[in-house]
Amino acid sequence: MKAIYVGLLVGLSVLCGVARADVSFEFICVGYALDITPDGTVVIGNSAGTYETFRWTALDGFELLGGSTAGLGGAGTPDVSADGNHASATIADVATDSTYVTQGLWTRGERWTETMPPTPPDGGIMDRAYGSAWGLSDDASTLVGLYWRPGQPDGSAHASCWTEATGVVDLGSSGGNSRANDADYDGNVIVGWDENPDWGGWRPTVWVDGVMTVLESPDGFCALHAVTPDGEMVVGNSYNPDRLFAEAAAWRWTGSIWDKQVLGSLPGTMGGYGTVVPNDVTADGSIVVGSNGFNWQQWAGFIWTEDTGMDHVNDFLLDNGVTPPADFDIQSLTAISDDGTVMIGFGQDIYQPWTPRSFIIHMSSTGIEDVAEAGAGKLHMSAFPNPASGGTILSFTLPRRESVSLTICDVSGRLVTEIDAGSVPAGPHTIPWDGRDGSGAEVASGIYLCRLDAGDYHTTGKVTVLR
Repeated sequence: MKAIYVGLLVGLSVLCGVARADVSFEFICVGYALDITPDGTVVIGNSAGTYETFRWTALDGFELLGGSTAGLGGAGTPDVSADGNHASATIADVATDSTYVTQGLWTRGERWTETMPPTPPDGGIMDRAYGSAWGLSDDASTLVGLYWRPGQPDGSAHASCWTEATGVVDLGSSGGNSRANDADYDGNVIVGWDENPDWGGWRPTVWVDGVMTVLESPDGFCALHAVTPDGEMVVGNSYNPDRLFAEAAAWRWTGSIWDKQVLGSLPGTMGGYGTVVPNDVTADGSIVVGSNGFNWQQWAGFIWTEDTGMDHVNDFLLDNGVTPPADFDIQSLTAISDDGTVMIGFGQDIYQPWTPRSFIIHMSSTGIEDVAEAGAGKLHMSAFPNPASGGTILSFTLPRRESVSLTICDVSGRLVTEIDAGSVPAGPHTIPWDGRDGSGAEVASGIYLCRLDAGDYHTTGKVTVLR
């Protein structure tokens, strides 16, 4: 039986400090949950021991996807697409008898597809591996990571991106190693790290349309780990020379520069030994989650908001009336839904055999934007990407089962299309719009009004289409 820890917030939510929220903590499986869909319904991760990718949903439960790299080594992290039907991971090869490790793309109902080989011309196998997968764009078009370059003088590993049209592309470096960790919705903005050619430390790095920019050259090992769907904000860590460790940081694109904001660390982080790793960020950049290393051995999940700063996950749960399980150590928050209402992470039992377990945290609201309240006739909705060059995905959360429909009009009020989603249960959901009218023709560039109806709940929003 799954253990569920539920609490009702009796004061103001610590998230932005403005909304009451129901919060629940639930164990979902043994292993390491690492990524979640924007609507919070599909979880992807690594199984314990076999390093095999798993997929979890509340409806279908735990499913192993194959491609275990046990016995072969390997690195990387699995990621999931916005629709939950695709995943990327480092996998054992599918063509032979698992003799090497490579990047893979999984499609629901199909087997894994190797995205390399072929590699770029200077690539090859090192230690039985062609490369590793570290990130996937929301639209599943772009897989990022690294590929191995045996015997090359300017780095044995380079950051890479793969698309079906281009194959694996070398993103380059400053003369040493580099790696890509994440991509925005359509893969135009990629984040990771580039090696300092003077001494080998990692530097937070962003690639925009293939052009590399090193954000700073710290005296420690720092990197970018996540990017918002619109590519306007990136999160990672930055070295603090006074405290002698890497603390959480964010950079926002102003239109001309990447403007840095230090997010900090949890109290008790030891100088010279600690490090803070932001793992994910909400679509609007208002909440960042990750893992705070107090020293080489002690880690804890953290939640950062503009209003509250850094908050220990245990304190967050206690403030929301949820008592963390006494025999379990929450080590990391690894991902958060686009609207901030669902978080995942992992930790381990504090007693032998120290079993690693994954969990999910649900919140009824975050107080970030307009939030549905029972009987108030309000409903939160967001669209990503927005602006959109083609289709977009509209995300919403229902407090109870309702019949849901989406109506899209142009700015003059002319009906463009209607989408009937039928009866939808409580929880987070998405409705895709392919950017076409009711006859199937692509709509022209412009602003479109979206109305979501769910029983007594209604909301409107705007989507900009750029052709």
